[in-house]
Amino acid sequence: MLYRIQTIYLLMSILISSFSLHFYPSLQQKKEIQYPYSFIDKVIFIFLIVCLILSICSFLSFKMRKLQIVLNSINIVFNSATFILILFFSFYHKSFLVFRKTNLFLILFSVCIFYFSNRSIKKDIKLINSINRIR
Repeated sequence: MLYRIQTIYLLMSILISSFSLHFYPSLQQKKEIQYPYSFIDKVIFIFLIVCLILSICSFLSFKMRKLQIVLNSINIVFNSATFILILFFSFYHKSFLVFRKTNLFLILFSVCIFYFSNRSIKKDIKLINSINRIR
C-alpha cells in the first residue's frame, strides 16, 4: 500500500485538506458575528469537509483503483468548485479574500496532487493489465 506513489499523493492530499480546514477563518473566530456572506462561508466549509472525507475514502480504497480514480475526480470537482466560489465572492467582497489566501493556495495545490495521483493510478492499472496479458 505505501510503496506506491499514488498512496503518497493521497496522503499528501489528506494533509493538505486538513490544513485547509485548520486555516479556515470561520473556525478561528470565537464570536458569532453575522456578516453578509456567512452562508457562503458555511457552504465552503462543507465543501472542504467533503473534500477531506473523499480524500480519506480514496486513500483507504487502495485495492480498488477504478474507485480511486472516480473518488479523485469527484474530489477535483469539489476542490475546483470551492476555488471558484472563493474567487467569485472575493470580487464582490474585497474582505472575503483577505483571510482565504492560504486556502486558495492549498486548494489549488490539492487539485494538482489529485491530478498526479490519477495519472499514477492509471499507469499502475496499465502496468497490471500488461502483466496479466503476458501470463
